[in-house]
Amino acid sequence: MRNFVVMFGLAVALSGCGAMGEFVADYNPFNRDGAPTMNDGGGLVAAAIGSARPETLLGCRGHVLTPAIGMTLVSFGGQSPSSGQFLREESLTPPYRVLSPGAAMTMDIVPSRLNINIDRNNRIVNLRCG
Repeated sequence: MRNFVVMFGLAVALSGCGAMGEFVADYNPFNRDGAPTMNDGGGLVAAAIGSARPETLLGCRGHVLTPAIGMTLVSFGGQSPSSGQFLREESLTPPYRVLSPGAAMTMDIVPSRLNINIDRNNRIVNLRCG
């Protein structure tokens, strides 16, 4: 069973490798003036360092989650949204942390930890290692 899960994850991660152009566009939470951009929920987008390109997420196993950008993150035991795609927190493997807008975070760097930035509507806006 574990081999199937690993192979499925690799298939998903590699599915865009032969495509033309970018697999996942760069995410830039700042406008030209350096000010944070606004999301459609009216809140500040979580500040993200780095890029959500799959190759930058290999060290923290986040490369298989790049297609999840834009999906709603459902917390442990939370109710699934009535429409749209979502990712359940139960399906994530440690170490990871979820960073919401304005949330305090420690400055320690853990290369194997996946950081998941979400907006006010619990949509995943960026992934990075650290």
